[in-house]
Amino acid sequence: MKPKVVDFRQSQEALRSSLREGMLDAASHLLQTEGAAALTVRKVAEAVNCSTTLLYSIFGGKDGLSNALYLEGFERFKSEFLSYEATLADEQKARGIQRLWLYANNYHAFARRYPSYYMVMFGDAIAGFVPPPESRQAAWESFTPLIAEFEHCMQTGSLPASSPSGAARLLWAAMHGVISLELKGFYLKQEHADELFQSAVRAVLISLQHPPG
Repeated sequence: MKPKVVDFRQSQEALRSSLREGMLDAASHLLQTEGAAALTVRKVAEAVNCSTTLLYSIFGGKDGLSNALYLEGFERFKSEFLSYEATLADEQKARGIQRLWLYANNYHAFARRYPSYYMVMFGDAIAGFVPPPESRQAAWESFTPLIAEFEHCMQTGSLPASSPSGAARLLWAAMHGVISLELKGFYLKQEHADELFQSAVRAVLISLQHPPG
């Protein structure tokens, strides 16, 4: 029997990938349990029992780690919506404007479930962190299902023809405004935030259904 040949480079890459995943998991846990203020290179290194030098070599420092969490947040956001959509039976699946509401309510639920991630993705949770252009582009691609649904609504007559991307940006701006205030504690009761969120989404959809002029 021919002896198995060990590929050293492949083994190194597998180990590096495993270490990176473990560090990212530790950083994610810190982010969600202690908030962004606890997200330091030292604390993440301690959580996985490694040196800060090793963490720097894998992520290039705190900005690299922050960027990984930023992208991870959008991956979670995208996969959660698609997973929820896949669980719906055909007769339960929303169509047209209803589907836009489904997207909006899932967006709100995600922000509440992962508030620390949300503030990394859309806020200023990590002081000094500015996502690079390629990460911002990847982030915007997570809104592809929303843009596609606006396009579908315009093609089927549920909404007048306009820019699907522009409509998605308008709805996102309204949702984000309410959610940001909610996560920063500006509403005394959750039902106040719920009512305002629903009103903001409804106002955007009505304005798109009945454009000026």
